[in-house]
Amino acid sequence: MKMKRIFAVFALSLFVFVGCGGGTSVSSETPSASSESLASSSENSSQSESETREEVKTLSFENDKRDGYINWYGRCYREKSSSLVHFSNASAGFEVAFEGTTLSASIVSDGSAFPQEAAGNAWIYVFADGEKNYNRAERIELDSGNEKKEYTLLSGLSEGKHTAKVLKCTEAKYGTAALFSLSTDGTFVSPPQRLQRKAEIIGDSIMSGSESMRESSTTDSKLSASENSLSSYGYVAADMLDAEVNAITRSGTLVSGYRGYASIPDYYEKYGQTEAESEAWDFSSYRPDFIILDLGTNDSLISTPKEMILEKYVSFLRLIREKNPQAAIFCCAGAMIKSVDSLVEEAVETLNDEGDERIWFYALPAMSNGGHPKEETHLENGYGLGAFIMQTLDWVPEL
Repeated sequence: MKMKRIFAVFALSLFVFVGCGGGTSVSSETPSASSESLASSSENSSQSESETREEVKTLSFENDKRDGYINWYGRCYREKSSSLVHFSNASAGFEVAFEGTTLSASIVSDGSAFPQEAAGNAWIYVFADGEKNYNRAERIELDSGNEKKEYTLLSGLSEGKHTAKVLKCTEAKYGTAALFSLSTDGTFVSPPQRLQRKAEIIGDSIMSGSESMRESSTTDSKLSASENSLSSYGYVAADMLDAEVNAITRSGTLVSGYRGYASIPDYYEKYGQTEAESEAWDFSSYRPDFIILDLGTNDSLISTPKEMILEKYVSFLRLIREKNPQAAIFCCAGAMIKSVDSLVEEAVETLNDEGDERIWFYALPAMSNGGHPKEETHLENGYGLGAFIMQTLDWVPEL
């Protein structure tokens, strides 16, 4: 099937997007959760909340991930031997609700394993009481000592019920993160209801939001503090469509080991990139409605032969489809170089010709003028992609 490049320029006229998330709700004829499961969830939530009001002040993970009290986002792995829950992947984290005035966490973290690329430590955002704009969230740098450290996530709140969503905004190779416990001066209650629509984001440093928050317009800072995966165009598009995000992103390439670069497909079937997260990911635990993919830029920049890139891209697309038989897949390119566009489009057409009609190519409208894309470039691309997905899947916004 011949693909057409569609730049959905009506995005800004359809949506008002605020910072990292406008949370525009969009209706779909095929939501991820059934009404029966939602009713069951509501009943369990009421029972759980009545039980937690009296006694649960601390959440720890000796026996399980405490799913009745915590919404986990991304591929979060519980390491049984240490009672740690790893949330090292970019955009991964957790969400809780509590009645109290403070919330603290015991977290284990280390610094960047590749300081020549991005020196520094891991960073997280803390969103209070439903806030979605990262510019109004608390940004915290994690310690690099690889030992448990206490962090005050929220304090000085009014008496009553509050929510907190904690998301890691740096990729695993620039600092890991693992949660040991959460504590409040009040009591934990049932977590907020999750979004029905689900997105998966796969990509390299572009999708990790590398250097998106730097000051220079043309030169990368090579600091982990400049990375913000929540500003990436994939996250912007997912948030625009009111979708939960599961991200598998890392600075790297498609072709395994070429010139020493790590291959993103090598991590796709695992929880994460660290040794502790090397167990196989359970794909049945998260079924995305749509997948956003951006790979091939680094391969092209280091002059990997086109035939090698195309072969690996097609192979990876087949694996993604095998693991996600119902998902719509959107393959994007062009945020840093335009030469990769035709290659990605050819890979998509190969799958289309094989009979897969739920894979599309999208040429990103905005390109960086030096270094990685900055926040404003990601926003433009995110708006356009979000509108393209909505148009393609015939999702209608709720006005």
